[in-house]
Amino acid sequence: MSKEEFLRELEEALAGDVPEAVIRDNVSYYGSYLSQEMAKGRSVEEIVSEIGEPFIIAKTIIEHCEASGECGGNSGYGSYQDTYQDSGSRQSSYGNSGQGNGQGRSPFSGMHYIDLNKWYWKLLAIVILFMVVSVVFRVIGGIFVLLIRFSGPLMMFFLVYWVIKNMRGR
Repeated sequence: MSKEEFLRELEEALAGDVPEAVIRDNVSYYGSYLSQEMAKGRSVEEIVSEIGEPFIIAKTIIEHCEASGECGGNSGYGSYQDTYQDSGSRQSSYGNSGQGNGQGRSPFSGMHYIDLNKWYWKLLAIVILFMVVSVVFRVIGGIFVLLIRFSGPLMMFFLVYWVIKNMRGR
């Protein structure tokens, strides 16, 4: 894919969904970015694999435009054009749109990390383990209580059965 093909596909993907000013600004922005990166010796394929295919970028632009209410003709979309940092890696303020998941957001963006190495989490784990073991022992103990309760009559029944069986055999 050439730079011109990338920009044409981006423009086609945006056409009809966002104002012309937004299309012009984005095509200009990505054209400039591709030129800068190609001047560093990178190929268009490398750059596209980093930032994503044109339709993915377009979907992200459309979603951002709709969510911010800027599709009404306002072409200034703030932090969107500041998505590239000095390192050249794409850092989007609304998700990792260049990762190719087709949604414009990281699948882990809503996750919350809990550090389980804190003392209170360890205490909670010990308490839960103690409760589970306690419940297991209570269930097993209940089964044995029932067996012991009925063991006397059962033993008498088997003793009578054994005696009757042995008397018939004589």
